[in-house]
Amino acid sequence: MALHQGTGGDRRLALNPLLAAAEAMALAPPVHRLADGPILATTAYRLIHDELMLDGNAKLNLATFVTTSMEEEADRLMAECFDKNMIDKDEYPQTAELERRCVSMLADLWHVPDPESAVGCSTTGSSEACMLAGLALKRRWMRRNPERYAAGARPNLVMGVNVQVCWDKFCNFWEVEPRLAPMEGERFHLGAEQAVALCDENTIGVVGILGSTFDGSYEPIAEICAALDELQQRTGLDVPVHVDGASGAMVAPFIDPDLLWDFRLPRVSSINTSGHKFGLLLRKRGP
Repeated sequence: MALHQGTGGDRRLALNPLLAAAEAMALAPPVHRLADGPILATTAYRLIHDELMLDGNAKLNLATFVTTSMEEEADRLMAECFDKNMIDKDEYPQTAELERRCVSMLADLWHVPDPESAVGCSTTGSSEACMLAGLALKRRWMRRNPERYAAGARPNLVMGVNVQVCWDKFCNFWEVEPRLAPMEGERFHLGAEQAVALCDENTIGVVGILGSTFDGSYEPIAEICAALDELQQRTGLDVPVHVDGASGAMVAPFIDPDLLWDFRLPRVSSINTSGHKFGLLLRKRGP
């Protein structure tokens, strides 16, 4: 469709932006509405830069989750990718390829039999990863044996009361009953006996935490899987396990390589982890 410029008086209105210096700012810009006129790029940068000085400094913060300073090369590489829309895999195929390689690397680290064919994705954080894992558990439960479950049956998810709050959100968003095993005595997380006791024909899965929110301890994933194996032999109920490894799935392979918690256990159906929990890593490098 052709565009026709009608009169000379309209020529100041253009489809292409004019990238040039504007007049110096006479007044401080408003903070709750758009400015009436343009602001120099250098001025806008300085205003925001100075305000952000009130934030914490990653290099001066020893808290694990926020010691997020990295090498200059990492900062530069991140800056080079700011203008990419990663979800558009046709436009940015090599970015998608790098994501696929990262999935394969994690699959190999977690002992998937064929890492190169493993299914996975990056997310904005472990909360989103848990939502996707929980939704997969629910849909597999719905499809596994549809004639066995009543149409109005409400699915449930078994986990310890120590789970991260995102699991409560998942149950609320996706209409799943949370079945929480309480703490008892010196046990601060989910145990195998408690997990099995809460399972029934409407259980979509059991969530095992590798790195408890409360004390950092590992829940006994292998014991939980063994107990669920025995439950299936007795009742026919096939209950999968999701491992929430936000804090531990990037630690256990190196510190406890002989610990059975990952895809070496056939009952483990999915794992999430988070790359920012350990410091010295940019916050956005997530699961």
